[in-house]
Amino acid sequence: MTHFEKRLKERSLKLLNEEVIDGAHSGNIYRIDVLDEVNNQTANYIYKEFAADRNNEIDIYTNLADYIKPFSKLVKVWDSSPQAILMEDLKSPIKETFNQLPLKDKKNLLEGILHRLSVLHSSNYISATEVLPIHQINSEWRDWCLDQLKRLCSTRKWAKSEWVHTIDFSFEQLEIMNHKYRCPLVITHGDPHMENIFYHKGQVWFIDWEWAAMGSPLRDITILLQDLYDIELIQYVEKSYRSYLHNEKIYVNNEDYNSDFNYLYIDHTTMMLAWEIEKYIQGYTSEERIREIIDFKIGEINRTTNEEMSLFK
Repeated sequence: MTHFEKRLKERSLKLLNEEVIDGAHSGNIYRIDVLDEVNNQTANYIYKEFAADRNNEIDIYTNLADYIKPFSKLVKVWDSSPQAILMEDLKSPIKETFNQLPLKDKKNLLEGILHRLSVLHSSNYISATEVLPIHQINSEWRDWCLDQLKRLCSTRKWAKSEWVHTIDFSFEQLEIMNHKYRCPLVITHGDPHMENIFYHKGQVWFIDWEWAAMGSPLRDITILLQDLYDIELIQYVEKSYRSYLHNEKIYVNNEDYNSDFNYLYIDHTTMMLAWEIEKYIQGYTSEERIREIIDFKIGEINRTTNEEMSLFK
């Protein structure tokens, strides 16, 4: 009997079937079907073992269980080797079906996500400050993106050197790495893109809390936007979220809200641009699609930079 099966047995769960979940994971992830021998019912779970160098999520789950439990279907945390978690199987992330939805349904789903994030951001975070780091913008994503773009320019004739200039110009003119948050610091998930968000049994749930930190609430919102390629939806989320914060008694004036949004949106769009290029280089994205992605995200960085600079005049 493996340690995995022993852990299930301790919870009176008998393994019926297991399936390895493929993907860019830091560890091993399995979808499992079990028999609950106490209630004589079958159930579906996800069992995730963490790689030794990517296990800080265990500390977050252990120390912030009260904050995370309402937003994540976590069942059990094992801190002993191999460190692992057991959570309910939430089926497919919303990214798999989002683009097929009509515009009205997309907005309704986004509203559900914004509501859940606003509740998380309004959590009483006094004890969380002892566990979570404070997120700050640094040079990491800019440097990676510049390297990726230069890599493309040296190997693809269609790549444009002006993309590099756009990134450099934005970070230098706005002094993005010197930005100090103007919104209140709150608990942020840190990685709520649409592959980490699930809609299950009428509720929105989040997985993968590895990058949780104290930060501006706009940190999560601008990461969520990285899966959107529709200006109307992007602006809808940007404008809507401030009212969700106010409903949770987090009051932010327009200037401070817009400032955090613009700086974080540029930084996270830069991050996602680098990641999308990496997926293209690894063969997961077609040339046609990566060119569309680069044009859109470079356009968004340029648009947001000009919008922020207009405030200086």
